[in-house]
Amino acid sequence: MLRLIRFTLYVFVGIVALTALLVLAGLAWLWFAEKSDLPYLGRLLSALIAEVVTVVVMIARKGSKYLPDVENHKKEADTLSFMRGFIASGSTVQIVSSRLAWIRNSQELIDEVTKKAQGGTLVEVITPNPVANDLRTDLEEVGVCFFVTGEDATPEARFTLINGNRSGAERLAIARGSHPEHEVTIFDNHSGPQIIGMAKDIIRKSKDMANA
Repeated sequence: MLRLIRFTLYVFVGIVALTALLVLAGLAWLWFAEKSDLPYLGRLLSALIAEVVTVVVMIARKGSKYLPDVENHKKEADTLSFMRGFIASGSTVQIVSSRLAWIRNSQELIDEVTKKAQGGTLVEVITPNPVANDLRTDLEEVGVCFFVTGEDATPEARFTLINGNRSGAERLAIARGSHPEHEVTIFDNHSGPQIIGMAKDIIRKSKDMANA
């Protein structure tokens, strides 16, 4: 598929380049050989510019599908609000975190996780060390599943995968940095199928490690 898209883009660029060269060559011939007044020069140049702009817009629109969305959050409240909406849109929710402590700072987010779990949505949390008992107990009671890998080092990965049970519909949010320089990158099946596949592998191997 990517080869076909790349070939199509090359064909478009080639057509535009060839057309532009032909127009410029024709104008040069008329100007220098025929000594014409070129009454339609403005229209020709306008058509050439319009063609270039059209192709650029088409390429940009096509290429934007394969770029991940990026959100920059200056405040923790922005991240928590994003997470609430992100989790709410999932048919399954799998969270890989270091401690899950951040969820305490938003009762709305806790309520959303509780609502999803109570409604039958698979909600899984994977951490290297056990989540604090008070938070874990409340969430376990509504059906949230916890997996503790027991790793000594805190993992670098911090991400949330939704729709992991629906091939092609997955969405992956990866966080990096800290506020006020906190960045969340959102991948889907167009912008990051390989990264989503890696996230699934991490989740699967982490769960196997926790159950070992």
